[in-house]
Amino acid sequence: MRATLELLAVEGLRGLSVEGVAAKAGVGKTTIYRRYPGKRELVAAALASVLGEGGIPPDTGSIRGDLQALAKVRLASLRRTRGHILMPRLLVESAHDPELHRLIRRAFVDPGREAAKAVLRRAVERGELRPDLDLELAVDLLHGSFVYRLLISRSDLRASADVPERAIDLVLEGALQRADGNTRSKSSAPIRTKPDRP
Repeated sequence: MRATLELLAVEGLRGLSVEGVAAKAGVGKTTIYRRYPGKRELVAAALASVLGEGGIPPDTGSIRGDLQALAKVRLASLRRTRGHILMPRLLVESAHDPELHRLIRRAFVDPGREAAKAVLRRAVERGELRPDLDLELAVDLLHGSFVYRLLISRSDLRASADVPERAIDLVLEGALQRADGNTRSKSSAPIRTKPDRP
């Protein structure tokens, strides 16, 4: 599995071969074919091997602490699995490959989103965050900035490592429950496209 993930990060799905994986892993091709009919099944198993890494961090008592803990867990997972290199490369190849796209989502996207939503729900229940918070959009904002930075930095994790903490502070500015209990900020007021009739 490790050899498959390492070669995927370098060669992508198209360039990957069972022969190459066997050579890197120091095993015979028959050892791999005995378990996996072809490279697609091998890749599916390799991506499945990283599922569930991380999980929901323990309750630190504050949403900022929880999100920082979650970011550390996700960064450590990306370093172990080379997901910061794998995900952008495989996403390009998955543009016309729905099955590969599903595998990428299950391995790298969905676990992180579910953990983030669980942390945000916990903060809503504690009264820290607005009860009307759009959880899906909040997760998009938290994750999107990091993924974008990875893409423009060509998967340089060091150049992107500080982005999660900075994004956390920006998102929390709009998500925190106000002291007066009012959940609507000025920026969330409805936009009028036509003047009111007299």
